[in-house]
Amino acid sequence: MHRQYAAQPVLSPRYYLDNFLSIIDVVSTRYDDLLTQTEQRWLFTFSSLPLDAKLLTVRLLSRKGCWFRRDKLHYEEIDDIDSAIHDLAKHGVITVTRTPPFVIAADLMTKPELLEHFSAHSLKASAKKSELVATILGLLTEDGNLPPLNTDCLCMSHDVLPIFLLLYFGNSRQDLSQFVLSDLGIYRFESVPLLYADRLFNSRDQVEDWLFLSTLNDDYWQYSEKKDIHSALALINSLPKKPSWPPLAQKWDRLANRLARDAERTGDFSTATFLFTQSGLPPARERLARMAIKLEDCHSASQAVASMLEHPINEDEKDVADRLARQLAKKVSPLSLPFHIQPLATRQYAIETLSLTLEGRVERLAANEFESQGWKVWFCENAVLNALFGLVFWDIIFAPIKGAFLNPFQRSPRDMYSPEFANQRKTLIDERIADFTNGSYSVLDIYDEKEGIANEWVHWGMVDRSLVEAACSTLACDQIIACLNRMLFDTKSNRSGHPDLFMVKDGCCQFVEIKGPGDKLQPHQIRWLNFLNAHDITSKVLYIEPYT
Repeated sequence: MHRQYAAQPVLSPRYYLDNFLSIIDVVSTRYDDLLTQTEQRWLFTFSSLPLDAKLLTVRLLSRKGCWFRRDKLHYEEIDDIDSAIHDLAKHGVITVTRTPPFVIAADLMTKPELLEHFSAHSLKASAKKSELVATILGLLTEDGNLPPLNTDCLCMSHDVLPIFLLLYFGNSRQDLSQFVLSDLGIYRFESVPLLYADRLFNSRDQVEDWLFLSTLNDDYWQYSEKKDIHSALALINSLPKKPSWPPLAQKWDRLANRLARDAERTGDFSTATFLFTQSGLPPARERLARMAIKLEDCHSASQAVASMLEHPINEDEKDVADRLARQLAKKVSPLSLPFHIQPLATRQYAIETLSLTLEGRVERLAANEFESQGWKVWFCENAVLNALFGLVFWDIIFAPIKGAFLNPFQRSPRDMYSPEFANQRKTLIDERIADFTNGSYSVLDIYDEKEGIANEWVHWGMVDRSLVEAACSTLACDQIIACLNRMLFDTKSNRSGHPDLFMVKDGCCQFVEIKGPGDKLQPHQIRWLNFLNAHDITSKVLYIEPYT
């Protein structure tokens, strides 16, 4: 049976204006008291602009940077761009000039244009653009005057878009493209009532601090991609004091952890310790313990490990703490440590080996081998158990809990990966598990109803109906519930580490983790293998060796 797909929708030529109007409607309604006078005046001015001027404004806001060349602006849906430019300049939305600062002009111009514009000077055509720019800078007068360009240059007076997007989405990741993906049907989202009075930000300082940290974080990743660790570490000088507001404190912790880890790698343990000590997120305490061990400060190391063992933030941290505790016990007397050494977990999974000609991915090769033995096999990694989680708790995930949903393009609530998710929905979760146990809740019915709708837990491209049906028919109800409860305990860590292959034969199922030459099991994979076997769900590891 072939699935029928609807024709892709055709966007209105002015779709982007409609999307922008949706954003400013929410922003002006929900956050009017947090907008500056400049932003409020901008909104008032924008509302009074002619249609073409509004269209051009949104087009310019959506482009990178604040400066644009008139001769590069071509939009078929804008009837008269020059008239729109005139209106925007008249209302102060843009400024127009043919003599922008040279650094701006150089960025807007191509290398051939620079050579032509400054043809009166002896410039090397073979030079790189950056070298040309440096040479021309030396030729300009001290005040940097630039011969007029052959086209107008437009500069946006106020780049309001970052503020508006942050207030609308409640994060710095999503942008106007989110509307397009939804309008085209590429992504479909669950309909959740949005409580407009329930907003994320409650002061302008929170907004400004969020944007500042986002800028620092963007700078960090740019330096990291260039492997410029020196410039990345220099950002520490700009890192503000840790905020007291929890959402922003977590954002600060993530950046502080990255900077601290880089400082540690360079041997600057003092700076790394300073940042890790303030962070409330893993792996801060682990890194503090490891640095202390390296410095042979067993007392500090044992204190950090004891803290992790007593109040682990997640399962990964507890696992790391157990390993570090055993490491410390080899350096000092176990009796002097402020914690008890836990014995190594007993392996509960089988290990097998198989020799194959290595042509292609080892997971696919192994799947072919099992299929030849009569198994129906899915190469789905984490997808099957996560899909069961998302389908069993679908309406609970999208329940209109206070503060959980701020925009209509969310795949999950804001607290999805915090303990608050399960705590705030305990009654709903308990009732759902009871319904699932007594057979009054059908996972397959939910699959049919929700197929294609974005859900953080359901990877539709990897989970077909036959996979869900096979899992539900071969896993006992209590086994599925055990897996769901484990994921509820630590939604962030336990959504990964599941075995690569899921397969069924003769009413039975098994999970198989595939490891190629040189590949090793990770701690979170070992935990899942032990857990699954402890609940009588056959799970094993298959090591693939090259056939000789």
